[in-house]
Amino acid sequence: MKNRTYWMLLIAILIFVSLVIIYQFSYLEEIDKYGYNIQSLFIHPSFKTIFFVITNIMSTVGVIFIIIGTFYLLKKHDCKKDIFIYILTILCCLIITNLVKIIVKRTRPFPMLLQVSGYSFPSSHAAVAVVVYGYLILFIKKYYSGKRKKLYTFICLLFILLTGVSRIYFNVHYVTDVIAGFSLGSIFLCIGCLFMNRNLN
Repeated sequence: MKNRTYWMLLIAILIFVSLVIIYQFSYLEEIDKYGYNIQSLFIHPSFKTIFFVITNIMSTVGVIFIIIGTFYLLKKHDCKKDIFIYILTILCCLIITNLVKIIVKRTRPFPMLLQVSGYSFPSSHAAVAVVVYGYLILFIKKYYSGKRKKLYTFICLLFILLTGVSRIYFNVHYVTDVIAGFSLGSIFLCIGCLFMNRNLN
């Protein structure tokens, strides 16, 4: 388990660093062009509502509700350390993601279909989605003994993917912003997982 986590951490770091380097040479546009027509793949009006809900789940209020819900569901287990690491990882992810935004200073796409502010690279929604839903997957595997582990794991993975797609759909992020967010979130998820395993031994 630890070896796999280390490998995932290394791959996530390489992807993120590569994207930062590519951005410095102004080559990200070559990748971003593949996301320009994503709205044409989701023509039905219901998709707009679905993506709006999904993207807002990763708002501050939405994440707080998920944390509270997770704490409530796990209260019968002795997992205070896990919850603490969970919350700390989310906070660290948000802080570092926003620091990177300030350093890189990439402007958002135009026109945006949602009212958002700040810089574009990386997507904090994508990064936090990986951490929040990734931890839920870890908690499901560790504490849930029912028969629907695979189903709930699939739903969490789907929500990670759809969160990233929603940011591109509303044109508030480029494709590479989302990929960078996924990789940065994976870095924090792996680090948190390593700390969690160490605390359990």
